[in-house]
Amino acid sequence: MATAVAPGILTRNTWTASQRMQVQLDRVRDGKYRKIGKLTTIVMERQMPTAGISQSRPRWANPEQAKIYARDKNFDAPFSEWQTNAWVNLTLDFLHPSNGPVLAISDDRNDLLLPFGLTPLPKIPDPLWTPKHAGEVAPRVAQKLESRACGQIRAKNGRLWLVFQPLTEICVCIGGAKGGFGRIVCKTDPADHTHAALLVDPDLIDRDGNMQAHFVGGSFQAGW
Repeated sequence: MATAVAPGILTRNTWTASQRMQVQLDRVRDGKYRKIGKLTTIVMERQMPTAGISQSRPRWANPEQAKIYARDKNFDAPFSEWQTNAWVNLTLDFLHPSNGPVLAISDDRNDLLLPFGLTPLPKIPDPLWTPKHAGEVAPRVAQKLESRACGQIRAKNGRLWLVFQPLTEICVCIGGAKGGFGRIVCKTDPADHTHAALLVDPDLIDRDGNMQAHFVGGSFQAGW
């Protein structure tokens, strides 16, 4: 794995990023992992804390709009204030657990895993839009991985990986629709000074549109 384009994402000197990813693939292949829940948001540097994300509510221009939406739910709701600030600051947002990929941890607790890949990012309501009349539909805008990545890595085999780092938090829905939300705090590894990063191959897509992706470097601490 080349390192000149995006230094600092490698794991300890005895493990290159490509070796770490191969270990993760082996763990998934052998079923040596435990599911945590559905990933909902990946928070990168310059982000606000995730406190308040589950309580955030759409920003309506008047109470009547909220009543119509609660009754019909046949149009898109505008972003909440929390979502607006987070989107502007480069969050990867799956909007709802049903859109998010399965997040797991290896049996040896050394790796966070995406055993079924990274699901495509859904289009999101334009965070800069606010409705003026009841029933107005928020226009949708795409979340482009390329515009949010901080860099790229070209592997020796020619594969191109998009790099997202440093990560600060990962939000996950635990226990299905009736479950709760938890967060995983991402930190710099004090042993090797690497940042927590997400590597995504945007071209390797399965029949469901999922991309191969890996969490590498840094350290992770769960807090539910």
